[in-house]
Amino acid sequence: MPSCCALCGQDGQHVICGGCSKHYFASRPQRCVQCANPLPRSGGVGLLQCGNCLKQSRAFDATIVVCDYAAPVDQLIQALKFRSQLALAPVFAKMLRDAVLLQAAGKKAELPDILMAVPLSAQRLQQRGFNQAHEIAKPLARLIGIPLRRDLLLRQRDTLPQSMGLDLEQRRRNLRQAFAMAPAASAKIDGRHIGVVDDVMTTGETLHALAKTLRRHGARRITNFVFARTP
Repeated sequence: MPSCCALCGQDGQHVICGGCSKHYFASRPQRCVQCANPLPRSGGVGLLQCGNCLKQSRAFDATIVVCDYAAPVDQLIQALKFRSQLALAPVFAKMLRDAVLLQAAGKKAELPDILMAVPLSAQRLQQRGFNQAHEIAKPLARLIGIPLRRDLLLRQRDTLPQSMGLDLEQRRRNLRQAFAMAPAASAKIDGRHIGVVDDVMTTGETLHALAKTLRRHGARRITNFVFARTP
């Protein structure tokens, strides 16, 4: 079991101590319901969507996030993704579960019928040894009681990492035909609400490309569950 906080190093029995949880994860800014980008503080009362989502259509319907992708939270994601600190994945999942419950508080929110993780290419999966999104999705599926499927979409080619300083048009070109429906998977998503899990959302182009593929095969609604959002 972890013997110190992954953020501040304080001795304890929790992966993230109570002080760090309160300091870095308690804030719940008003966010765009579609892409979860923080909405402006002034004049943003009552807004549901950000300017980007109003100007350009998104293939997904909603996004739920835990926090912004900023220091020192970015260290946690890098530790999971690049240093194989898999003990962080269930912590991310619990925080996402709490964000889902908070979103549903006071209103009748529709949970997905099926949960899936953003797939990695075979080459990237072999290099890393695990899919960090799937490691988060496994405990999240148990916590919210939704079946998790690994056989819906395939990442049919290895794209450049979206974090490599690509501009918006380069990101879109990078993701063209990146995802394909797995054999016999269309019948499993037709008319269903699909939840898509990922660790970080930057511009949303990866999730948009994935959602477009799901839409083409009949998905009725798509909700993203993402740990951190780059503002």
